[in-house]
Amino acid sequence: MTNDQSSGPHAAIRIERDVRYGEGAIGFGTDRPGTRALLMDVFLPAGDAPPGGRPALVLSHGGAFHRGAKERDEFEQGTFRNTPVHVYCERFAARGYACFSIGYRLTQERPPPQPLPIKRNRGAIERDRIDYVRGLLGLPPATHEELLDGSEAAYADVAGAFGFIQANAARWGIDPERMAIGGFSAGGFASAYAVFALGQRAAAVVGLSAGMDKDDAAYYVHGGRGLPPVLVVEGEDDLPSIPPRAGALASCAARAGLGVRHYVVPGRPHFYDGASAVVLKAATLPGGERCATVEEAIAQFLAEVLAPPAVTADHLEAFAQAWNRHDIDALMSFMAADCVFHAWTGTEAAGTRYVGREAVRAGFMKAWADFPDAQWTRARHLVAGRRGMSEWTFVGTRASDGRRVEVDGGDLFTFQGDKIRVKDSWRKMRP
Repeated sequence: MTNDQSSGPHAAIRIERDVRYGEGAIGFGTDRPGTRALLMDVFLPAGDAPPGGRPALVLSHGGAFHRGAKERDEFEQGTFRNTPVHVYCERFAARGYACFSIGYRLTQERPPPQPLPIKRNRGAIERDRIDYVRGLLGLPPATHEELLDGSEAAYADVAGAFGFIQANAARWGIDPERMAIGGFSAGGFASAYAVFALGQRAAAVVGLSAGMDKDDAAYYVHGGRGLPPVLVVEGEDDLPSIPPRAGALASCAARAGLGVRHYVVPGRPHFYDGASAVVLKAATLPGGERCATVEEAIAQFLAEVLAPPAVTADHLEAFAQAWNRHDIDALMSFMAADCVFHAWTGTEAAGTRYVGREAVRAGFMKAWADFPDAQWTRARHLVAGRRGMSEWTFVGTRASDGRRVEVDGGDLFTFQGDKIRVKDSWRKMRP
């Protein structure tokens, strides 16, 4: 591992190179199986971390799972070039983020299959671009199994890197609850799978010309409980396989009640730089239309969704009192712009899901319509960073039949800054 100071416009950052985060098997099916170290570069703001720790941004490079590296993934298409992941790391370290550029195993290294399959549709691989890149590298066509093994090894490596950083957050002065993950192209796909398929606890996902296969997004992106908001960017003239998969991730995330911003880069192919103009295509998280460039869109998104949590037990007590006053305006003042409410009953696994402020407002008011004298008594609250909980006893008279109801229950909360983003209600069942 080496340490150095950056030069040029980002001189006020520190860089740790070749930090080992794990070891990966290679040479599967060959006469020379073995392992190699998995490495990353770390980009840190100058000076000590603030109380509570810095936010973090974990990025992985592109290259069709065959080329690119943690320190090199600049490619070109005609006159267009992408901003390399390590440059984004430099720029966001200068903004105050602890940033990590992740290296992972490439397909031609022949990683073995994962212990459990990750992709749901084992027969579907978008291989046109991969075959093109293999040709550029002088490699023969790969088997279907090699391509599956290569992509899934990248997913596992990126997930492992994120888990390693989160487990060692104190080493770099990081708040482990304020860590985003993302990347360009293959690295962006690996990041999405690391979170939604492999369960890494990221607070945000950023995909530049990336997403998930339609079947995988539908299977893995659901419920919204603890799942992060998503930023997706695609070129207007991107590779044919990118828009459907970027759209699959964005649309499934929106249906699950996650905060989503989906941008298009006008007039650009698969490769575009951070200064390229963006147009907002779809969003459940308001405010994204104010961004002019790719980098500004990333910066605003991260500033919002990684804001330090500021909700306390006193906030939750005031929220509970507003419920007992049946004060809908007061209740909504506690809720985030992209809030979600999971009711305790409904046909979905999550209960009835209300997404967005107007739907949440209606869902809250339904409780008083069903029980005009509803009260939540003996409330107690607990807050731990970005999550919280309240427990209470509900009492009320059902409007439909005049029956008195008394039942214990609770709420699980996810916070965004000083607002509640997710309210997830649970109650004991009584005959």
